[in-house]
Amino acid sequence: MDRRENAELYAAFEALLDAGPEPPLPSVTDAAVAGGRRIRRRRTAVALAGALVVAVCGVSTAVNVADSRPDPVQQPLAPPTPAQEPTEAPTPVATPEPAPG
Repeated sequence: MDRRENAELYAAFEALLDAGPEPPLPSVTDAAVAGGRRIRRRRTAVALAGALVVAVCGVSTAVNVADSRPDPVQQPLAPPTPAQEPTEAPTPVATPEPAPG
């Protein structure tokens, strides 16, 4: 930067400072209350959005489960079959005797 640019910059800052007094700063308490309201609004909005997403997912899952079930169709019953009796009695299995001792 040369001297001419410095002088222009100095003049610009002087014009800003001479424009008028700065506005008063808000109190710390007012800023904290406003910030708390803002945080509560954001939390409420995020909670509502989350609940909406969960509800939409639940409804879509329920619809998908309901659509995936097969239609109940009556199956024809088979004709009764006569009970078959065994032709021989089952042979007993011999169990080994314990060894003496």
